[in-house]
Amino acid sequence: MNKLNVLFLWHMHQPFYKNYLSGRYQLPWVRLHCLKGYYDMPSILGDFPGIRQTFNLTCSLLKQIDDYLKGEAEDYFLQISQKPAGQLERTEKEFLLQNFFMCNWDTMINPYSGYSKLLEKRGNFSSEPEKKIAIARFSTQEYLDLQVWFNLTWFGFYARKDLPQVAEMFCKDHNFNEKDKTVVLDAQLKIMARTIPLYREMMETGQIELSTTPFYHPILPLLYNTDIAERCMPNATLPRPRFNFPEDARAQIEKA
Repeated sequence: MNKLNVLFLWHMHQPFYKNYLSGRYQLPWVRLHCLKGYYDMPSILGDFPGIRQTFNLTCSLLKQIDDYLKGEAEDYFLQISQKPAGQLERTEKEFLLQNFFMCNWDTMINPYSGYSKLLEKRGNFSSEPEKKIAIARFSTQEYLDLQVWFNLTWFGFYARKDLPQVAEMFCKDHNFNEKDKTVVLDAQLKIMARTIPLYREMMETGQIELSTTPFYHPILPLLYNTDIAERCMPNATLPRPRFNFPEDARAQIEKA
């Protein structure tokens, strides 16, 4: 039988979350996904030197990682994580209970008793009376545990393996202190700082190849001409007049 050559292209990207009007990052996903997918993928591959892969690293991802490492990413999720739990205001406590369970409950909350108990204690948190009751029900210690757990649960297998202090936090499970939280947040930057050099090292050894995309990750054919969408979506409602800027498409590729 004829052999089939198969290419796996792992597409590593994030939307550009920085709001240039406020200067603030709207969401924390670049920072948190770095700890799991972006670091674990090449780390796993390193255990199998005979396997070759291709990774697409988007410029929007690289730019945002660089912002974090330079201390230029104003990330509210990070800021509220850094704030001492005993100084949290009511609106900040509500933000924590509303947003710090935003992960896969089956794989990132339920396996850890300390985190799952916090979710159970929060309850539905959908109506204003429920929110008011839940906010009052949580102790300062539990808000601190929630700050730690949301930032801890995103660490992937290899990040935990490479940073034993992170693995120790998973074993501790609850009753974290402010020093523990600092350890977790500092470890996030350590993993982010190792991520891009890891891809570079594997590229230089020839185990991986890298590709990229337009700088801000638009869909390039639509940047060239929005009417192209009719080829695969003949019934789609398209902008009139059409968006047609091939010079922008060229500039995006040059920036990439």
